Amino acid sequence: MKYKILLSVSLLLNVVLAYMCWHKSGTQDNSQSSVMPGQPPLAFQMEVSDGDIVFLGESRLGACNWSLLLADDRCQTLAYNGNDLKSDIERMKHLFKGVSPERFILMYGEAELLSGMEVGEIAEQYEQLVGVLKERFPATEVVLLSVLPMRNPNDNNFNLTMSDKVKNLNIFLKTIASRHDYPYVNLYADFVTAEGTLNPEYSLTDGFFLNKVAYIIAKDRLKEFLNN
Repeated sequence: MKYKILLSVSLLLNVVLAYMCWHKSGTQDNSQSSVMPGQPPLAFQMEVSDGDIVFLGESRLGACNWSLLLADDRCQTLAYNGNDLKSDIERMKHLFKGVSPERFILMYGEAELLSGMEVGEIAEQYEQLVGVLKERFPATEVVLLSVLPMRNPNDNNFNLTMSDKVKNLNIFLKTIASRHDYPYVNLYADFVTAEGTLNPEYSLTDGFFLNKVAYIIAKDRLKEFLNN
């Protein structure tokens, strides 16, 4: 019972903080890093050790305490609001020297999509990031998580456009994972509606951030995968 209470409180606090950051920055500014180019934010100054499982990506991935949720102290969550592929391509060329994590778990693409970047260009940047990780950490498995669907409760045009873009980007990501012989985990299928938007049952009222139920589903999918 104590663990369940702590888990619920942690998830709630993480989601609330991420939600506040999202609305403070605005969707149009999501592609901009909150730090100077090449300078890692405070989150990336966390110590990463051999055998760690490192979560890299954007706000919806970082809104969860994966170490607590997965009950695994090796989990390091280094995803945050305002992160993007371009910034991390450069950071990953220099960070985590001399260590060999067990896995990198990636979720990128949402910031680029919201900024209006074309799907093909996003895929090219994703390919670059995966290539950098593969070169620098040849013994580390890189797991690509699908981009999750989105939903704007007040903009059907946004929903139609973004639904197609997310679906197409995930096709690219699955291909990238296959080309590098890395796993691809399709969380998109767990949360999408028939219309291609984020299912309201799994989101906060903004239609973007995930609720507790969604993170529990993601936990079960990842735990099943990590245990294999």
